[in-house]
Amino acid sequence: MLLRRVSIISVFLLTLGGVVALANPNPWTNSQMAQSFEGKQPNRRQKPKLTQELNLTPEQKQQLKAIHQQYKGQIKRQLRELRQAKQELGKLMAGTAPVKEVRLQYGEVANLQQQLGELRFESTLAMREVMTTEQRSRFNQLMQERQENFGERQPHRRGHEH
Repeated sequence: MLLRRVSIISVFLLTLGGVVALANPNPWTNSQMAQSFEGKQPNRRQKPKLTQELNLTPEQKQQLKAIHQQYKGQIKRQLRELRQAKQELGKLMAGTAPVKEVRLQYGEVANLQQQLGELRFESTLAMREVMTTEQRSRFNQLMQERQENFGERQPHRRGHEH
């Protein structure tokens, strides 16, 4: 009886953990990219500004700043909606809601994540159009490095050790 109860609780916690893991599928956000373009650093370690590393012209800097401003409000709204939907999903998972209701809310979270991803992708495409081929290549390399570094800084979650 105790083993069965522990197993059920473990499955529930793993499921809930999977839902929580959906929280940030892309840790390097457009906000962080924009901060780097604007010379603000999203983390404590000082790195050269993206504008310097990409050797952006003043005109390119201005265009990228305008793109950031264009998408900033939309991304914030989408993040707020996603956060609320995830909170609701957490409540449903922890409560006594029927499975059908939980599945519907999970679908809503997944849909909002997809919309956010598409919005970020569109803003990245707009930024891409401002850059030269060489800058695009360097930008891609820098984003990969930073994403790898971000993963290394994250504490390992239970069950996800390497």
